[in-house]
Amino acid sequence: MANEIKVILYMTGILATGYGLMKYTVPDEETMRKRLDPALRKEYDQRRAANREKGQQMMDMMREAAESDKPAWKIANEQLGKK
Repeated sequence: MANEIKVILYMTGILATGYGLMKYTVPDEETMRKRLDPALRKEYDQRRAANREKGQQMMDMMREAAESDKPAWKIANEQLGKK
């Protein structure tokens, strides 16, 4: 029983140390963005906006599919045909 407790304590210590080191050494997204060159930061912002727009379009398509009786692929083809 004592060996199991030791193993659990050591394992917890190792995991906590690893997690703490990760939190201390890995910068968050905003810090990384601030470190970027202005040209790269502009490109990053453009790509992020484009991805956000694509995600919003996908959510709109999913809402429409959920509200209608048509299959999702027919709704997608209709919307892609409009563009």
